[in-house]
Amino acid sequence: MSTDFKIMTHVEVAQMWESRAKIFEKNEVDLSDNVEIDSSGVAFLVQWAKNNHNQLTIYNASNNLKSLIKTFRLEPLFVLKDK
Repeated sequence: MSTDFKIMTHVEVAQMWESRAKIFEKNEVDLSDNVEIDSSGVAFLVQWAKNNHNQLTIYNASNNLKSLIKTFRLEPLFVLKDK
């Protein structure tokens, strides 16, 4: 199963939600192709982290996502790395 994380807004997250069990099996995600994320996308990542014992490694997070994580004080849920 291949999931495209290029756009993570409420429309795409609703579609991804059906496949969340398979997506959440991984404990990391590469967002280098991500060009748009909104609060629904962040909420999806939060649920993913909570499914993985409150930690998800995110590679190549955009500055926008980093800002949202900081604004919502979600730093404990994520390990941000660049590949």
